[in-house]
Amino acid sequence: LNVLNNKVLNILENSNIYTSNIKNTKKTLFALITGIDINKPTTILENISNYENEEKTKNIAFTFSKNEISTSSDPLIYIYNTHQTEEYVGNDITLTPTVLTGAYYLQQQLENLGIKTLVEDASIPKILEDNNWNYTQSYKASRINLEKIKNDYPSIKIFIDFHRDAVSKKLSTVTINDKDYAKILFVIGKEHENYLKNLEFTNNFNNIIENSYPTLTKGVLQKAGPGVNGIYNQDISYNVILMEVGGSENTIEEVTNTLDLIAPLIKEAINGY
Repeated sequence: LNVLNNKVLNILENSNIYTSNIKNTKKTLFALITGIDINKPTTILENISNYENEEKTKNIAFTFSKNEISTSSDPLIYIYNTHQTEEYVGNDITLTPTVLTGAYYLQQQLENLGIKTLVEDASIPKILEDNNWNYTQSYKASRINLEKIKNDYPSIKIFIDFHRDAVSKKLSTVTINDKDYAKILFVIGKEHENYLKNLEFTNNFNNIIENSYPTLTKGVLQKAGPGVNGIYNQDISYNVILMEVGGSENTIEEVTNTLDLIAPLIKEAINGY
């Protein structure tokens, strides 16, 4: 892929194509040749090493077939990304997997386990723009979708706000059985009157992870005071979880490795609630 990109870039730079269009043209050609559209997270997932679909059935850990999935009629999980544009390291310079990519992957793994899951794909940047809000008001933007989903789907048992951290890879990565995983951190806002219920709910889930993979989670971080949000929309319900998966230096493969482990534990958590 790197060789392909370099050749395409070289051709474009030496052609009559206007310079400002080189990057977009390059991405278009890349999408046509590889089948990957960087604006569609699912096409990135379909081309990473441990994502499976009906055409990829050799030497894989999981095989996806719609006929094998038996999901409940009502959704049990809602995954959204308040900071939707947070990125991971891709497997090529034209690929920019984000936390939304991770959300779609987790959805797939949960549905493989028979858990109907919703992923929010409405654009947070657009909501901010439409309301003339800045980035610091992202939780205000994601709250609009969160409240609607909560009202429309009373069946949902866990609301997951999927983020990534900004720490170094050394702090955001763990090796288990010679395989690298993105570490998980849960964040709880203390600045609302019902935060103890949310803390208890999140602690219970974190304990489930620790029982199976003690080094995978960094625990539960409680935040309050100047310079932090302090609520994170967790005042909406006791079962709103803010989950940071890895950091900015983690690869999408390390993130999906973690999500492969987490999905069955979410199912275990649901069965216990």
